[in-house]
Amino acid sequence: MLRLNMRHRLPQIDLRIQHSRMESAHPRPAELHSNYRAPRSNMGTTMPTIEIDSYPSRHSYGYNTHIDEAREDGQKGLSDLQSTTSRRTQRAWQIIEGGAKRGNDIASYYDGKLSQQINRQRHIEAQAIPDPQVHITPCQLEGEPDIGSYDVDIQTYPKADVQYNPGSTQTYVKDQGFLRRWVTEGKYDIYA
Repeated sequence: MLRLNMRHRLPQIDLRIQHSRMESAHPRPAELHSNYRAPRSNMGTTMPTIEIDSYPSRHSYGYNTHIDEAREDGQKGLSDLQSTTSRRTQRAWQIIEGGAKRGNDIASYYDGKLSQQINRQRHIEAQAIPDPQVHITPCQLEGEPDIGSYDVDIQTYPKADVQYNPGSTQTYVKDQGFLRRWVTEGKYDIYA
């Protein structure tokens, strides 16, 4: 008698599961940036100055600058030139008009001039010497202070740095299984 033999293995399905997980979740720290500029006074004092003009007092006892001396000599020269020209012209006309007259007018003129110079009175004029002019400029405070600055900038981050790995599922056939059938005569063959 014929016997039907069967041998089978069920198919196997397998799952590969990778769980979702968070690798890191930590907050980002705030960042602080600052800019500092130191205050400075930027102030200082000027040097005091003293100006002394002693020329009026020195001029009173004979010290002249070249400008004053040239001016005085120029004015004196002009006045001397005018008086000398006038005097010589007048004397020339006296000689022209009275030279032929009796009496020696020329000799008497020069005798009178010589006696004038001998009898001339000398005198000294006393004047008060003016004080020198003194001008003092005191020292002054100059400049503007700089108060400096201190700027702070804080950068914050509202979200944490999160590294998230999503999970996954993979289904695959691990073993396809089988079904075998054969026929034997007189007995069952279960190990074939």
